[in-house]
Amino acid sequence: MRRAAVLGLFLLLPLALPAADPAGPLSPREELATFKLAKGFRADLVASEPDVVDPVAMAFDEDGRLFVAEMLGYPNEGVATGKSSSGRIKILEDRDGDGAYETSRVYADGLRFPTGVMPYKGGLIVCDAPNVYFYEGEGKARRTLYTGFGLQNIQQLVNSPQWGLDNWVYCLCGSNGGTITSPEKPDMTPLALGYRGIRFHPDVPGSLEPTSSGGQYGLSPDDYQRWFTSTNSQHLRHVVLPDHYLRRNPGLAVPAVTLDVPDHGAVTKLFRVSPFEAWRVERTRRRAEGPDAKRFPPTELVPGGFTTSACGVSVYAADLFPSDYRGNTFVCDPANNLIHRDVLAPHGATFVAKRGEADHEFLASTDPWFRPVATAVGPDGALYVLDFYREAIETPLSLPDDIKKSLNLQSRQRGRVWRVMPESRPASAKRRPRLGKAPTEDLVKHLADGNIWRRLTAQRLLVERQDKAAVEPLKRLAREAKSGPGRAHALWTLDGLKALHDDFVLAALKDAEPGVREQGLRLSEGRLAPSASLRSAAAALADDPSPRVRFQAAFSLGSADAPELVAGLARIARRDAADPWTQTAVLSSASRGAAVLLDAFARDKEAASHVAFVARLAALVGARNDDADLGRALALLGEKDVADPLKVALLGGLGQGLQNGPRPLSRLWDAPPAALKESVGRALPFFERAAATAKSETATPSSRLAAARLLASGPPALAAPALAEMLAPRNAAEVQLAAVRALSALDGPKATDLLLSGWGGYSPGLRREALEALFARPDRVAQLLAAVAAKKVLPNQIEPARVEQLRKHPDAAVRKRAQALFAGQTSADRKKVVDDYRAALALTADAARGKAAFKRVCATCHRLEDVGTEVGPDLLSALRNKSPEQLLSDILDPSREVDPRYINYLVTLKNGRTLTGLIAAETATSLTLRRAEKAEDAVLRAQIDEVEATPKSLMPEGLETQLTKQDVGDVIAYLRKVAGP
Repeated sequence: MRRAAVLGLFLLLPLALPAADPAGPLSPREELATFKLAKGFRADLVASEPDVVDPVAMAFDEDGRLFVAEMLGYPNEGVATGKSSSGRIKILEDRDGDGAYETSRVYADGLRFPTGVMPYKGGLIVCDAPNVYFYEGEGKARRTLYTGFGLQNIQQLVNSPQWGLDNWVYCLCGSNGGTITSPEKPDMTPLALGYRGIRFHPDVPGSLEPTSSGGQYGLSPDDYQRWFTSTNSQHLRHVVLPDHYLRRNPGLAVPAVTLDVPDHGAVTKLFRVSPFEAWRVERTRRRAEGPDAKRFPPTELVPGGFTTSACGVSVYAADLFPSDYRGNTFVCDPANNLIHRDVLAPHGATFVAKRGEADHEFLASTDPWFRPVATAVGPDGALYVLDFYREAIETPLSLPDDIKKSLNLQSRQRGRVWRVMPESRPASAKRRPRLGKAPTEDLVKHLADGNIWRRLTAQRLLVERQDKAAVEPLKRLAREAKSGPGRAHALWTLDGLKALHDDFVLAALKDAEPGVREQGLRLSEGRLAPSASLRSAAAALADDPSPRVRFQAAFSLGSADAPELVAGLARIARRDAADPWTQTAVLSSASRGAAVLLDAFARDKEAASHVAFVARLAALVGARNDDADLGRALALLGEKDVADPLKVALLGGLGQGLQNGPRPLSRLWDAPPAALKESVGRALPFFERAAATAKSETATPSSRLAAARLLASGPPALAAPALAEMLAPRNAAEVQLAAVRALSALDGPKATDLLLSGWGGYSPGLRREALEALFARPDRVAQLLAAVAAKKVLPNQIEPARVEQLRKHPDAAVRKRAQALFAGQTSADRKKVVDDYRAALALTADAARGKAAFKRVCATCHRLEDVGTEVGPDLLSALRNKSPEQLLSDILDPSREVDPRYINYLVTLKNGRTLTGLIAAETATSLTLRRAEKAEDAVLRAQIDEVEATPKSLMPEGLETQLTKQDVGDVIAYLRKVAGP
């Protein structure tokens, strides 16, 4: 018997689960028999060990050879630091054309952890952090194109290089970041990458620039190069806002660049059919037989199927599958041994993804060693799947110590490559490419192929060759191709050959296919300034019926200054201001004309309901801090044809834009410049009304919150008394919180006195936000320490991370005083705290009490059952894979293992303010920090002096001061109850 029956432990999911848990690996033939595929599809083995081992990335060259990156060194204690040279690149060939790759050899070895391959000019681009290499050919020289990519997380190394429709090479970099340089161009300005990807031209040293990201491993375009990616828990994300547009406007703060598009949840339910790994079953058995048996019966201990390791996304853009599969996405989840399918549909500027299969997955295996990690559309239009075939996919940091000791996490010298295709297509139908030596005119014909692999490969080869004989055939194709993608590829290939003329761009702007009009706008951007005809045609697309075309127009019209282009932006703003993505695109184009656009838009009767857009537009004016523009904006406060809600939004936006600059709006009230005195006078009545609303206990909570937001930019003498009324304990928690945040923005010692005056009555969440305000300004830190000395604030009421911040403060006097005040107060040994609280797991727990404790302590950053605020990772997904012991450790030692996305950052601004939080979004011009209660600070890079990643999680240490052992036991019982089986 290879398997032991454990059926009772797995009656958890709607689909019937196998009655056994594997004792070891299966042969490829045995594994194939375990696959549960969507109706009408089949899977074929095309390669396996020893020809391929531990495969993580793949790419086909122009002649159908398959390059595979092997990561034999995974997991290396969960990080990519340290020595390793076991990584290698294999080249596989199907010489007899039977669909199986029977020939395998090593193309390159001695690598660290290769995570991406892309054929180029007869060689290979390879991602192997900290480097991106170019191998000039088999057995030939290797060049280092770029270096400095981060190594912190082995699952987020630079990866997925691929040729784009626009002739750039794109890569994903996860959240590891790094400071990137080019050995081939030493004078390249080092690029601090952060949580962004890259693109570059391989033959142009130093051409690398950042791209918007939001994913970890895997990047895929659709027919018109809209990029899709995923994180381990967010299984499908559209990268909506390109970084190169956002960087045009240094005053634009952007809260997000990606969107989770599934309508069934970013963290979605998966229909797993495999039994859980032997170590999970053993741990479950121990609990069921041990002292926890009554509290945690077996059906509660085994985690259910939710996305926990999403990666390797592919958009299916080929014609082998049935037509309704075109544009579908396929995402791997190796922890759940399956591939999930979604169906993309346009939705405004972006997309919505619907589940492809209602109650099962596109491909799932009953073999828990099946580990799909990457997919790709092949030359034949089939979907190819890399199978990392291993017993365990987790890193050591993800496992309890006792389990980690019993598992072999290292390479088991296995790996498989599968090809998925319709059953109606025999394996012999495989279309073998022979593009390497194809005549130029034949390559041009491939640009209109139904398979995106053939189109992109032919385009790359044509651009590599730079053969001018391709120009005339390309022109014919641009005019005559029946498919929109074919015309788009012809246009971009002409551009790559430097042979694209304005008349072809003009034709693209008037094309019948919306996707081609989008590409026409992109191609027009460097041509609008000198061409009146192109400007006219581009501006006309501001009224295009397609939301996607209008979205692209909002970006492209900002590439030149002309009245008709500004008028086009205003029309898009009026029609699409309710769409936050198109709104941001318009703002990216308003770097110089924000005041003009604000004046035109605010006077428009149709704009009355778009207060959020007016506020953001006004923030751009404030960030520019130009007296003439400020005067023009403030003058709108006296205009009768501007609605009052827009005036309030305008004033609040100006304050937000000015807040972190050298001249905050609040300082204008005391001594406004002569040119602004009259306009400033118009603003005072708005603040007076806001102060009255803020103090009124009969006003609605929403109106009081709005008043507090406006008072944050108001005259301190007027704002402070009103905010003090809101801070009183008799007010609701959200009203008090709004007052604290508004006081944080005000200047002067009065605001600090008010923040400290009610300290004794603050809830933990309110106290944490008050500390954020007190630490934000250097002068407030001194007042805080004085309050500690006077015992108005107790030392143990300040989180350990904050105490450490004081002990390392740049001001020597602050450091000295903090060391004296907090002497003897050392950070608790987290392991000792966890060990001490382990007794909580043996207590009789009550989930109802646990829910109350969760709401009191945890809901500021986590959301369950419509209670709380989601700031950190999706909690429901995390719970599905956590034992009670792991939850105990997560609660009391949150920084033991921190996903880089949830690290707490300390950002110091040039005006001395400091802010903290996780980085929720990062662009070329701004950072968005997020903290408890989902409070956000969008900070312009121009205002930042220093960004420091702390070693701590955003989740604070020291919760044992707020939770008794009984509380912890109750909270864990509640979490397990919500997680379900």
